[in-house]
Amino acid sequence: MLPVKCFRRAAVALAASVALLGPVLANTDTAVAPPPGGTSLTLINGWKSYGFGTAKPSVSAIHGIVHLKGAIRTNGSSPNPFVLPSAFRPAALLYVPVDMCGATNGRLVIETDGTVTVQAEADFGEAQCFTSLEGVSFATSSDGFKSLTLENGWTEFGKGTANAAARNIGGVVHFEGAIATGGTNAIPFILPAALRPATEVFVKADLCEAANGRLDILPDGTVTVEPEGAFSTAECFTSLDGASFAMNSTGFTALDLINGWTNYGRGVANAAVKAANGVVQLEGAIQTSGTSPDPFVLPVGFRPKKWVYVPVDMCDATNGRLDISPDGDVTVEAESDFSKAQCFTSLDGVSFHE
Repeated sequence: MLPVKCFRRAAVALAASVALLGPVLANTDTAVAPPPGGTSLTLINGWKSYGFGTAKPSVSAIHGIVHLKGAIRTNGSSPNPFVLPSAFRPAALLYVPVDMCGATNGRLVIETDGTVTVQAEADFGEAQCFTSLEGVSFATSSDGFKSLTLENGWTEFGKGTANAAARNIGGVVHFEGAIATGGTNAIPFILPAALRPATEVFVKADLCEAANGRLDILPDGTVTVEPEGAFSTAECFTSLDGASFAMNSTGFTALDLINGWTNYGRGVANAAVKAANGVVQLEGAIQTSGTSPDPFVLPVGFRPKKWVYVPVDMCDATNGRLDISPDGDVTVEAESDFSKAQCFTSLDGVSFHE
């Protein structure tokens, strides 16, 4: 996929490019206030706010969960774009997936001193071009989290990361920690009854060397780690940090699907959205036999104030993203083949700060 896709709806003041790049937006890469309750992030080492209709980078914390916002880019070679302020630093080393240029996959490595490192799964040029902070969330500590009992040869990864644990906050289950295994069984643990989803959910997870993967979670609590590529990437390292899902549809508003998109069904929740404490949360899964990449429009009350790009899980644990505009238009982009989006696009675990 061409790197230019990261500018798909962005502004480039060249008339010849308008047809290719889509609607023109002004590059508002100027100082603006962070979102309500948010703290602006100071970029370093040549990193800049991405601009082009996206929010400036900021951070906020709600009920012990840190949420990042905005998008960044760089012409330099340093992978360290900012240091988190002390109030937002994790108690353990963590790894969380992020969206990059062309809907490619990457991650943030966040240390306890607040140092943040950007890593691309493939080419660092994709991170330089565009790194979205939207959808990144993590716990600052293990307070209120319930330890997960590992099985089938899986062990805590250690090396500064937290132990595997989960917590229900307002109907959304958040994970933390990292695990590894020397075996071949893909089921590392069973969620306790109080933390199980009402329907099957699929949420993105970061694997060894920033490889892409997902957690497949059943209503009986069974969790399966599914890598996009070789299972060795899951064996080596599976991060639970940043993974989350809604336990049920309570308080959610159903999304009206358009352009031939339908709910996936097969034991997965229907597409829906909820907003609480300034965070918009999606759930469900969708599919299409058509060619339109636009599955729905977010209702008023659930729309971001700036352009948002959030990573999503697709068919066969492949990677993709949602492009969400301030008028609620949503576009699905696949990293590799759009047929993966057509086959299955999970909305579980997708969230962004309004």
